[in-house]
Amino acid sequence: MYNEFRLRADNSDIKRKGKDVYREVLRPGVLAAVLLVSALTGAPPAPAQERREIELTAQEIVARVDRVLAYPRGQIKGRLMHILPDGASTVINLTGLIDESDFLFTFSTRNRGDEIRVLYNQGGEDIWVYSIHAQKLFRKMDVDKYDPLLGTNFSFIDFSNADYQANYNAVLTGDAVIKGLPAHRLRLDPIFRGGSYGRLTLYASKTDYVPLRIDFHDNDKVVFKSIAVAKTMERAGRIVPVRFDMLDLRRGTVSILEYFGFDESMRFDKTIFYHQRLGENG
Repeated sequence: MYNEFRLRADNSDIKRKGKDVYREVLRPGVLAAVLLVSALTGAPPAPAQERREIELTAQEIVARVDRVLAYPRGQIKGRLMHILPDGASTVINLTGLIDESDFLFTFSTRNRGDEIRVLYNQGGEDIWVYSIHAQKLFRKMDVDKYDPLLGTNFSFIDFSNADYQANYNAVLTGDAVIKGLPAHRLRLDPIFRGGSYGRLTLYASKTDYVPLRIDFHDNDKVVFKSIAVAKTMERAGRIVPVRFDMLDLRRGTVSILEYFGFDESMRFDKTIFYHQRLGENG
């Protein structure tokens, strides 16, 4: 009997204390604190994490663009036409010997024959230029990589095919329609400062990641030239761009680069990609 009475008394005491705790929680200050702790512990992922996911997606898109732009191995032949505002034009013929990470181009004109050899090592990161007539070897470093190639709108670094993914931080900024095709719009900021390109705006096709257009900004973030892939073809199961149109907005000039000859079966001695050998045979 005594134990039963004590048990009832204990239960009443627990209920009373529970009501006191409930009233305490309902007090404005305490309730706000409880809600704050709940929000902090059960909140969804922070916006910074969401932005990081977008950046990773952007880098993946740029990596696919790099794969589209990669030169086919073997020998390639092409023509570069530079057109002035008055309609006058210059034609430059080119031949490229392409290995996995080394490229050797020879540029020639009708009047002067072979003029320069341009060697790209380490996937285009290291650039050497040999002037055939002057018999001089130059190494293009830093801002010199952005010098125009034989007076055209293409710079030496434009021909390098150095990976955008390795040299730029990419951010996906939205969608666009280029030439009637849906495209990703990305902002590419250089990882290493000191070059002539302060920013790139890349428009990549959503279907095959062909770079439909790339706008080049100077260091004041003003667009001064633009390149578009005007034509592609399929070779060996991959898409290969075969025509590029480069517009210089400041000079009003257009440079059209076309590739028309491919020989993937050609292989070469690795030593032709040594800069020390650029002066051999002329």
